[in-house]
Amino acid sequence: MYLFLLSFSEMGLSLPILIVLVLFGGFFLVSFFITSPNMDTKGLLRVLYSKPVRKADGSVEYPESRNN
Repeated sequence: MYLFLLSFSEMGLSLPILIVLVLFGGFFLVSFFITSPNMDTKGLLRVLYSKPVRKADGSVEYPESRNN
């Protein structure tokens, strides 16, 4: 059995690219953990299945009733 290894330079990755990848990956993880409490099934389905109603002040409401 042979072990196949590639160095970062053979993959085309340099130090600046690795730093950018780590920064964007960290930003994604932080933003995911911040927004994950808002991604509940009930809230998503309410937004997806209801017809939004725009009020005069510009805000949007999602009515709970199913007979839109």
